[in-house]
Amino acid sequence: MQTNEFRPVHLNHLSIDNLFSLCKSTIEYANPVKESIGKVPKAILDQLETDNNAMGVQMNKALKSTLTAQVTELDLDCDDRFAEVKRNVSTNLRGRNPEKKAAAEELKIFLNPYWDTDSKPLNTQTSLLTEMFGKLNASEKLKTLAATIGITDMMTGLETANTALAALYQTRNEQGAAVEGPSASSLRSATAKSYEQFCTAIEQAANFTPSEVLSTLFNQMDELRKTYARLNRKKEGEEVTSPDVAGQ
Repeated sequence: MQTNEFRPVHLNHLSIDNLFSLCKSTIEYANPVKESIGKVPKAILDQLETDNNAMGVQMNKALKSTLTAQVTELDLDCDDRFAEVKRNVSTNLRGRNPEKKAAAEELKIFLNPYWDTDSKPLNTQTSLLTEMFGKLNASEKLKTLAATIGITDMMTGLETANTALAALYQTRNEQGAAVEGPSASSLRSATAKSYEQFCTAIEQAANFTPSEVLSTLFNQMDELRKTYARLNRKKEGEEVTSPDVAGQ
């Protein structure tokens, strides 16, 4: 009797991203035929999907960190742009040009409620600036005053940056709310264990209760293992790239 054996793949050598992708691809191959693989493999498949999904959710913490850095960068850009606007208003207030000085005086009155906005929490900051630009854009007089002292482009740039910051801040918060819980690395062992148990169950089923469905699934899973086993090789001078497989 020919014995079906999966080729080895060392899960502990795979990155969390690659372990997740290996399991996700395996699940996507198995789910369409789960009713035909037997009760035990089916039960283990359900557990594998649960464990892998839990790990995948926590992997988004990396995205949250990336967004936090981007939010900080955009916040600094907005602060710098607003400081430039205030600097120009203050300079024209002290200037000798009567027209520009008068325009700056009126703009300073308009900006006073928002003058310290850049020192407030981000959600307050973006909301107040949005309110400010709503009033500015609705007033031809205010737009003329801004043009008089040459800050129209500065205000446009600040508005664009503030809109981008508000959107990114909201996205970052939504991501953060979705990833509370244990770290992905702490969930890795459970996922790896479920994957190995599922592979063992499919291997045994293909040997002792063979069918066309099990044979096809076995071969698909074995090809995946072959692909990811390449990531474990560390031959000098060999460049290994991430696999291009289903589920990624």
